[in-house]
Amino acid sequence: MAFMPNDRHWDLRITRRCLREDLHLDPDASGSAEEHVEVHPLVRAFVERRGQSPIGQETFRCGTEVTGLPLFTLHSGDDRGATRHQEPVPPGTASEYELGIVWLLGVRTEHDYDGLCELGDHLLPTTEDAQAFIDDQAHTFARVLVEEVPPLLDRAELNRGQIIEAVIGDGIRVRLFHDLDDEAPLLTVAISSRPLPGVVTLVPQWQARLVLAFFPADDFATLSVANEIGGQPLEAGESAYCSFAR
Repeated sequence: MAFMPNDRHWDLRITRRCLREDLHLDPDASGSAEEHVEVHPLVRAFVERRGQSPIGQETFRCGTEVTGLPLFTLHSGDDRGATRHQEPVPPGTASEYELGIVWLLGVRTEHDYDGLCELGDHLLPTTEDAQAFIDDQAHTFARVLVEEVPPLLDRAELNRGQIIEAVIGDGIRVRLFHDLDDEAPLLTVAISSRPLPGVVTLVPQWQARLVLAFFPADDFATLSVANEIGGQPLEAGESAYCSFAR
């Protein structure tokens, strides 16, 4: 789950084919375009322009006709590229991932749009691209949990008897309440199922993973579902869990 540091609702990615064949990068290089802005002027243009708007001003007519999908051109000097906005999958569909991605599909020099068109469907993202994106998201989500959950637990400990509110990964709203009882202090964590704008995607079972981060495995024997937090009702879309804190 790559969390966006701003209000942009899409990720900027480069297809594996483009990374290998057009930019001549290592086959295992990250597909995140932000990591390759120094590699090629067109990548920098891609990050700057598609970071502002997921679509371009000019339709890549030849590519659109070949693939049957709306593609857009990208210019940087004499270099030319093609991009595609893969819009998020509506909630409730079969896909586990709500992909909001703008892809850099290809790079050519000397105004060579014909060279891009000749790639045909090979321009488009593949299952390999989707899996690389998912793997990056899972890694990012795991890092967010490791870095952001422990400080929240410390805040709840230092502010016993108060509800602590926070946003994890720039998008997941949580509330914590550490009971005042010194002998058997109860920790309650409420998690909203309605992420804020800015989260590109959430890994499968993300809420369960978040609960695991707040409550160690050996607390599962006492882990319960709660219907309130700190004496207050849960907010719409919240789920709460509680266990005896250490």
